[in-house]
Amino acid sequence: VQSLPTHTPKNKKQKETGKNNIADELHPGDVVGDVKVDEMNFARAAVTILDKKFKGSTVKARIHMTMANPLKGPTITMPIHDNATLEPDDDKEKITKYHPLYTWKVGSIVRDVRCVAIDVREGITYVELTNREVNENKLDIPSPLFVDSPSSLSENTIVSAVITSIANQNKGLWVQICPGISGFVPGLELCNDIQTLNNLKTHFMIGGKITCCVVGNKAEKGQFKRGVRLSVLEMERKKGKEKKTGKPIRGNIIIGRVNRYIKQQRSPALMIKLPGGYLGRCDITELDEIDDWGNMPLGRLEVEDDTEKNDNDELDERDHHLAGDYKHGLYVQCRVLASSGGAKGTLEVSLRESRIEGDLDDDDHPEEKQIVQAYVVSTTRKGCFLRLSRFVEGRTILKELSDSFLPDPASMFPPGRLVVGKVKKVQTSNNNSKKKGKSRITIDLDMRESVLLDDQNKLAFEDIKQGEKYRGIVTRIESYGVFVRLENSQVSGLVHLSECSDEYVKNLASLYDPGDLVKTLVIKVEKEEKRIGLSMKASHFEDDDSDDDSDIVSEDGSDDEDILMTEAINANDIDSDDDNFVSKLANKIRNTKGTSDDDSDDGNKSSGSSSSEEDSDDDSEEVEEGPTVMDTNVGFDWGKKSTEIQDEADSDSSDDADSDEEEEEDVKTGHKSRKKALAKRLEEKEISKMEQRIADGTADENPETSADFERLIASDPNASENWIKYMAYHLSLADIEGARSTANRAFERIEFRQEGEKLNVWTALITLESKYGTQNSLNETIDRASQHNNPKQVYLRVCEMMERDVEKSHGDLAAIKKADEMFAKMCKKFKSKKTVWIAYFKYLLKNGRHDEAHQLWKKSVTSLPSYKHIESMSKFAQLEYEYGSAARARTIFDALIDKHRKRMDLLFVYVDKEIKHGDVHVARRLFEKTINPTSGQNKTKYNDKQMKSLFKKWYRMEEDHGDEDSKLRVKIAAKEYVAKSSS
Repeated sequence: VQSLPTHTPKNKKQKETGKNNIADELHPGDVVGDVKVDEMNFARAAVTILDKKFKGSTVKARIHMTMANPLKGPTITMPIHDNATLEPDDDKEKITKYHPLYTWKVGSIVRDVRCVAIDVREGITYVELTNREVNENKLDIPSPLFVDSPSSLSENTIVSAVITSIANQNKGLWVQICPGISGFVPGLELCNDIQTLNNLKTHFMIGGKITCCVVGNKAEKGQFKRGVRLSVLEMERKKGKEKKTGKPIRGNIIIGRVNRYIKQQRSPALMIKLPGGYLGRCDITELDEIDDWGNMPLGRLEVEDDTEKNDNDELDERDHHLAGDYKHGLYVQCRVLASSGGAKGTLEVSLRESRIEGDLDDDDHPEEKQIVQAYVVSTTRKGCFLRLSRFVEGRTILKELSDSFLPDPASMFPPGRLVVGKVKKVQTSNNNSKKKGKSRITIDLDMRESVLLDDQNKLAFEDIKQGEKYRGIVTRIESYGVFVRLENSQVSGLVHLSECSDEYVKNLASLYDPGDLVKTLVIKVEKEEKRIGLSMKASHFEDDDSDDDSDIVSEDGSDDEDILMTEAINANDIDSDDDNFVSKLANKIRNTKGTSDDDSDDGNKSSGSSSSEEDSDDDSEEVEEGPTVMDTNVGFDWGKKSTEIQDEADSDSSDDADSDEEEEEDVKTGHKSRKKALAKRLEEKEISKMEQRIADGTADENPETSADFERLIASDPNASENWIKYMAYHLSLADIEGARSTANRAFERIEFRQEGEKLNVWTALITLESKYGTQNSLNETIDRASQHNNPKQVYLRVCEMMERDVEKSHGDLAAIKKADEMFAKMCKKFKSKKTVWIAYFKYLLKNGRHDEAHQLWKKSVTSLPSYKHIESMSKFAQLEYEYGSAARARTIFDALIDKHRKRMDLLFVYVDKEIKHGDVHVARRLFEKTINPTSGQNKTKYNDKQMKSLFKKWYRMEEDHGDEDSKLRVKIAAKEYVAKSSS
């Protein structure tokens, strides 16, 4: 090890000091023999030299922690690789078993101590000693050293240092090299193990020793201005255990640290700091394998380019705003793909597992009509711009984003959202875009759900031939014609008014409705404009087979009335869930013929259809007649008033009741045909009730089936109440996996701005895991919820849930232990937040554990910042009023008010609690004591505004709880104060 000069400052006063100055007899490197430990703290031990020749000297001898070796056992060096499960201790002043002074005690004798340096400051001589071997010639254990300034340390010097603290977000270690000289070891220079770097507190203990190499001792910006830059990996390279590194090249595997405060290059991308001062850019498409892509992996925070400001890592309070899977400070292993065309020194890297295993080939290019995944880059008026890979980008025009209208596409498709689309067109750029860092492939996508779910064999415009016949669906009705979309295609055409019927039609809306299924003939194809003309005249289809007409709405308004009636009778074959089609069919029947005629015709048709059965009496006819009427009239007419609807519903219900009684009597006879007819009628009745509930809106108020819940969620996907009800519905069916799946759907469907709604669903999922899951699943769910929400709020809700479980368990030890552990974990995790401590206070006091609550209160005072002490103590006193002792509460409030006399808010809270507790006379004494303090108390001078609020508060109390005399005393006291202050 390089021998460094020891420190012996010269001072003229040394010769003028008292009787025996140790500086005249002792020099650095001299052996002073044994010493006795007098005092100890984290940094050093004060000792007394036992050699007689130093007796009576006016010096202060001490041994710094960097100069000390344990008195028993070997020196433990960091990192500790088998200590991953150890709970880290955040107390920076605690001497742990890894500290060099751990085995030292006051009164211990330290043998064979040597002098390292002598320093004289303000007339006092300080002697720095060490019990380490000075002349060690081992590379792994460097000799102790003592230097004046960092400039005295030359580069490549190997030193032994003591860890004093761990930087925020695992950025590195702060160490003490020798007295007065500190250093910093960045995480990227500590080791090459990802797990160790992401959990520094469990592998590098405060007080532990670490051996490293000096790589820089010049003044730098930020918090490293006074520190020496150190490196463990550089020391390993000197020993030949690590390969020397230069600028990373394509194919290198390196470790980097995520930095979320650096402006993204070609966003969305993850910026990563690499060893050697290089910067890496990982494209959003390179974060994970294509099959494992997730939505919003980088979160939604937009950061400014403020590298210098944020390099200090003092922004941990903002961490919970950085949503996503890659938090600031996370260490990752990545593969270098190429040098970026962006800023100097920026490298393109990938986090994909397949890349790390050696696959450096670019992703396959998409083909037309292929369904692909992509990430949103930005959304503007020109469309939604997407990225499929590093060299493939795409665009979707606004009208092809969704089948429905989007009022704000930019908020619905934020940068980083994962979307699915169908490739419409692929374009290859001719320029050498790979070197420029730009896309080589540009594609057009269609993200409409209707297009994604389309059959691959759908008709295209080029497949439409003039003179051919196609089925179609009416989409829009105008005064000049009807628009029809051809079946199994996205091609629409216009049926002009003159082509809608063989006869003149005055009002097309009376003949057709959107959704009607019709037959069309292509009479014109305009290839340049991509338009087609259609005809629906009945004369074009006279030679068609009659079977083809059975399911199509009649095109000609002059068709025979018997055709409409036949369709009404055959309505049993129509899907009864299609309530819109049934209501339209019923309206057409009413418009063509009166309701009385319909009933009579229905009866005839019904009796005719049942003539093949063995029993043809009147009861059978009534049973067969019912379903036909039920299918064509669902009991709801959009043109009627609510009163008429109610009257019809009442009459229908009475008729149904009578008919049900008759049918039940018939069933008792055991006739098979009657049983079948009754079963069919009951089924149709249930369908009718469902249609009625959907029509009048009551189905959404009280959902009973999965379809009801899906419809309710579709109407308002951001309402957490609907999702939680749906989860409860699954639990009622013992479908726990279904409830979990519903919760996960909710997290994807609820907008990211609705943080409160998402938190409600997370709380419901945590409750589910607590009751029906395992401890591991519960912990995983809590961790997931903390990543996507404010972690403090998540833990508060979990603790509140466990507190309720303790109340319901009536003293169950398992529930109490579980709740205690969760509360303790929350307070340890958020020890600087007063809300968590107050929640713990309330839990303990509510369960009668007063001694534990008071111990916790004392602990909270040491953990909370001083400016939060007043509010936390006030809240603790309020909880004492509710669940503990009023006497203890008064003691706390008296101490608070005595120390903070001008805090009127504390006095008013004190008064309110006394009134609520029923001690009005105590509250009255508080007012009197504040206005006229006793002779032994210091009088506090309040301003007029404070006194006015005090008298108003006092008078209102007397109005509610006093009498006329007490109110009069308040007025007199106020007048006296006014007279005294004005004089």
